[in-house]
Amino acid sequence: MRSASILLCLVAACGSEPDGPRPTTFGGDRPAELKAPAMLTEGKQYPLVVVLHGYGVTGFTQSAYFGTAMLPAMDQALVIAPDGTTDDSGKQFWNADPACCDFGHKNPDDVAYIGGLIDDILDSWPVDPKAVFVVGHSNGGFMSYRMACERADVIAAIAPLAGLAASDAATCTPVQPVNVLHMHGTADDTVPYGPLTAIGTVGALGSVTQWAQHNGCGTSRTPNGDLDLETNLAGAETHRSTTSGCPAQGAVELWAIEGAGHIPVFGSAFVPALMQWFTDHRRS
Repeated sequence: MRSASILLCLVAACGSEPDGPRPTTFGGDRPAELKAPAMLTEGKQYPLVVVLHGYGVTGFTQSAYFGTAMLPAMDQALVIAPDGTTDDSGKQFWNADPACCDFGHKNPDDVAYIGGLIDDILDSWPVDPKAVFVVGHSNGGFMSYRMACERADVIAAIAPLAGLAASDAATCTPVQPVNVLHMHGTADDTVPYGPLTAIGTVGALGSVTQWAQHNGCGTSRTPNGDLDLETNLAGAETHRSTTSGCPAQGAVELWAIEGAGHIPVFGSAFVPALMQWFTDHRRS
């Protein structure tokens, strides 16, 4: 009897629902696996981090690259890293923008798909509804911008790396401000830093300028210190600047990674810096 009671206590500590365990697979015929701590902290609401991969990569690989895969084991966040649709060349993509990357014109409704993942996880797990974050690389960065345009009702902040805002700003009509952290290597020759690029109509500066307008910010940026995030570049190579006059829930920040290419090699400082930025920009 005593061993049975201990087992029941352990199950309760894990945060299971009375009618059974919470689901971990979401997305229907495009299944994605939610990663959660092995044992939830009782009474805690967790941030949800949605990881969006680059063109031709998988969610698993992208989460490992960012370092977000470790967050559940550290009891810091729930993480889901879904896969996009496979195109005719066998590469997975997100239908983010006319510039990137539905090259085969399959036109999947990825806003509905990713939004559905978020909604379903919010319904079944102890997620802090004010701390839903999206981080994406390249094509996934483009997609994170589109999610901010169309699901500003649930997304508190996005952190695109080497992706760009909407080619046509008029197509982006967020229902409320979204915090934006744009990260970009200044030597990126795949999705160039800008100011204008052959991919889309905006570069890194155009992307933050566009979102400053969406969020009702000012027009100037203020330096906000440097970070040492890239292991192959000497010193504090990541130059941060913050857009002036933004509302409390709509900060727009640029991290220019001086000398980095399309795939920066991040060290151990990256995930703590990213998660601190997300934490500082949850909705209040």
